[in-house]
Amino acid sequence: MSTLIYCANSMAATPYYIDEVSLNVYSLEELSYYMLNNVYLLSTKLMNAELCNWIGRELKQPKLANELQTMVLNNSPLHIFVGHILSANGYASNKEIKDALAIIATFENKSEAERKKLRADRLMAGGKLVDAIYEYETLLSDDIAKTMPKTVEGDVYHNLGCAFAKLFFFEEACRCFDEGYKRNQNKQTLYQLLFSARCGKDKLLFEEYVSKYQVSRTDVEEVLQIVSRSTKKEDIVGFDSSINDMLYKNEDETTKETINNVISNWKQDYIKICRI
Repeated sequence: MSTLIYCANSMAATPYYIDEVSLNVYSLEELSYYMLNNVYLLSTKLMNAELCNWIGRELKQPKLANELQTMVLNNSPLHIFVGHILSANGYASNKEIKDALAIIATFENKSEAERKKLRADRLMAGGKLVDAIYEYETLLSDDIAKTMPKTVEGDVYHNLGCAFAKLFFFEEACRCFDEGYKRNQNKQTLYQLLFSARCGKDKLLFEEYVSKYQVSRTDVEEVLQIVSRSTKKEDIVGFDSSINDMLYKNEDETTKETINNVISNWKQDYIKICRI
């Protein structure tokens, strides 16, 4: 962990090892940090006698350990077990605990594959595209991917393609949408495949996909019109004209500085969405 965490409770001499993420934790605060920041990775595997014994033995909290052990024996819901740990120390606020437990309650009965997809989808929605790409690719490479219905696997490829497209990696996006459409036969995925090929300015690849999936001329025309409308919006055309005027009609330092500032802002925006 790179974040500094103040631990008001006992520190363990021997850490508890969380196998799913290859992580050692030494306190309730660190365990709470892990749970809050990896909500979608949590499963009933966390509810085990080893963790309960570690809390009682290493953290000198026998009362809490016994309460958790009772929950394990009674097969209590995961969100109740996690909430009990989070409430046993002052690391998380009441709102953070409530939000985390609400999320856990929505997926605790789902499969591991479904939980990982939810986590990746949440990262995507939050603009953490590189993290989302890693999660989707990890999910697709895991054995658990074999347990997913083909349509769901296709949807994972679709979302992975969207993440690549948002980063302007249109070749990678095409590969993902192609794999996705093979599995889910979703027209939206097909359209995204053609959009990416068109935005990548690969006319041959575009025609290849049209032929491969026998796309109707009506659908092809609709795709081309959508791309054309998107690239000919007034604000885009106006901005393009303004930049050209600045480049070719002015040579003063103020103009150069303005252009450099625009480029710098673009770079910062791109770096932001690539942040891990």
